[in-house]
Amino acid sequence: MTEHTHTDDSRIARRTVLASLGASTAALAGCTSESSTDQPTNSTDNTGLSADESDVFDAVEMSDKHLEVVIADDASVEFINLVDPDGELYDQQRLEGDETETSFEILGRYEDDVPTGDYELIALTGDEQVGTTTISLEADCTITDVLWAAENPDMDWDKNSPAWEEYAAVVIENTGTVPSLLTELEWAGAPVARLQSKESQSYYHETLLPPGETTIYSNGSVYATDGAVHSMDCSDLETEPMTVTAVVQVGSDPSYTQQIEYGGGQECQITIAGGSSGDDTPSVGDN
Repeated sequence: MTEHTHTDDSRIARRTVLASLGASTAALAGCTSESSTDQPTNSTDNTGLSADESDVFDAVEMSDKHLEVVIADDASVEFINLVDPDGELYDQQRLEGDETETSFEILGRYEDDVPTGDYELIALTGDEQVGTTTISLEADCTITDVLWAAENPDMDWDKNSPAWEEYAAVVIENTGTVPSLLTELEWAGAPVARLQSKESQSYYHETLLPPGETTIYSNGSVYATDGAVHSMDCSDLETEPMTVTAVVQVGSDPSYTQQIEYGGGQECQITIAGGSSGDDTPSVGDN
């Protein structure tokens, strides 16, 4: 896992690069033309992708951050277009000579967000469409728990850091069929943000979220109430919400709200009073 404090929101837009290919590339999208192959029933491979059978596309699999595509040995293909659920050209790859394999980078920090739904892969030779298949990219992420290191010392924290007891871990469950990618955790109303008189504190991540449950360790002092310059005065604070939002590339950005009870006046002490995912009503003792 890689983590950095949030500094900017710059990303390299894939479609900006595609636009430079010119009108001839856009014309190859083929999303409205008729397929030269029949449209049989769907089949599901072992990666969870739902793909139409095709005489041209031998295999389509999601491998970590890339969509891997294999063309049949006897197929003649120059270009493969990937068309998104809105019918827009998402990306294009060219096959040179006798190449039968290529890949599309789907996930990565500087990639655009990925719409969920059905994508069409279109094989072309010149301007002629020679094959097509449809795949479904679905990821549904939920934050199921937020854990404070001080209350969970047996977990895999970086105990070489003197501040490790202030760290947090976020448990994210992906119930979709393909991985998503966590790029940022934003902690609104966190003790460390209040300490710095800010509304929120963000940290960059680059963590793959495969289908199943993933625990992300945030090596930032989320629960800090003491700083190098001053300490937090909790005299005017009672039970306040902290909401962590996970910025993910595939699917909606999930959130989790934890209720933190402040006490101790100028010698600030905090206690976790409860927590809940999304729009659920927080309840005491959930965490």
